[in-house]
Amino acid sequence: MQKTIFMDDGPAFKLGLFGYLHDGGVTMTKVAERWPGRWNDIAAMATYADEAGLDFLLPYARWKGMPGEIPQRTHSFETITHAAALTGLTKRIGVFATVHTSIIHPAIAAKMIMTVDQASQGRAGLNIVCGWNQDDFDMFGIEQLPHDERYAHGREWFEIWSRLTSGTDAPFDYEGKHFHGIKHAFSQPGSIQRPWPLVISAAYSPAGRNFAIETSDYLLTVMEDVEAGRKELAALASQAEATGRTEPLKPIAVCYVVCRETRAEAEAFHRYYAEENADNVGVDYWLQGRQTKAMLPEALYKLRSRIAGGNTNFPLIGTPQDIADQLIELQQAGFAGAGIGFLNYLTDVPVFVEKVVPLLKKAGLRG
Repeated sequence: MQKTIFMDDGPAFKLGLFGYLHDGGVTMTKVAERWPGRWNDIAAMATYADEAGLDFLLPYARWKGMPGEIPQRTHSFETITHAAALTGLTKRIGVFATVHTSIIHPAIAAKMIMTVDQASQGRAGLNIVCGWNQDDFDMFGIEQLPHDERYAHGREWFEIWSRLTSGTDAPFDYEGKHFHGIKHAFSQPGSIQRPWPLVISAAYSPAGRNFAIETSDYLLTVMEDVEAGRKELAALASQAEATGRTEPLKPIAVCYVVCRETRAEAEAFHRYYAEENADNVGVDYWLQGRQTKAMLPEALYKLRSRIAGGNTNFPLIGTPQDIADQLIELQQAGFAGAGIGFLNYLTDVPVFVEKVVPLLKKAGLRG
């Protein structure tokens, strides 16, 4: 069966909006300009992105938010129903649902995402996540599995989900280590995308990368800098080749943008919201359990700035030409696109579309 997924066509370098489905977006800041994340804001952002020709919308999945000096990410929406709503408001852009495999049963996710794909004429995507914040999982009485075991669980989840989403000719039973006792599983119709909707994942460990190689079309990638990203992509390609995968696993750089008329203005604004007005309680919470004791003070300061500025994502800060040049560099390093967050999507995305995207078109990255 020939694969047909919504990001197969269109511009060579894909552009999407990332992390918008809750207050604050990708940031951890206290400034008044932060993203409110109310539904009308999200709907307006989505329709603008659709009309502007962007390729995809991709949210985080959040259930309860995080502590901070002010509430952080506490006002959030569920991602599968969000995809149904936004595809109803738009005409061409792809919309991902981000699913925690420990919380959402694969048979439910299959029927729901197939429905979104049918209703949207083939514009649904799945961002599959095998682990997250234990505080969120406590809401469901779920204890996360050990790290590598999460991906074994996720692999079984994907096997069930993919069979059901593609449409089954006959009922099947499933007996695995993590999913067992499944009898007479059946689902019709199948998705419009074949054999199932586009799948993306984010993984940094060997087990996570192997999971992505086995299941995903695209891989979300966070990097320290472009050179580090280039090395990660080379390692990923070698790992994929060793498993026998024949089609490329396409990497998406996860970024955030601060664009101003001058580089000095952009850097000053980033300092204003990500350093001078960072929510340090929220940043401290984010850092819990991560290995930071051995970090040099300068490196830790930079990390904290990236957490507050854009959830550790790759910062694109400067003039429109600076931003375009960095995205071109990412494309030349082997990235297939970028998922981008902003301090405020309603005010900042139009600047990006009107001033940066034309430069990418001129460079041949966008149609």
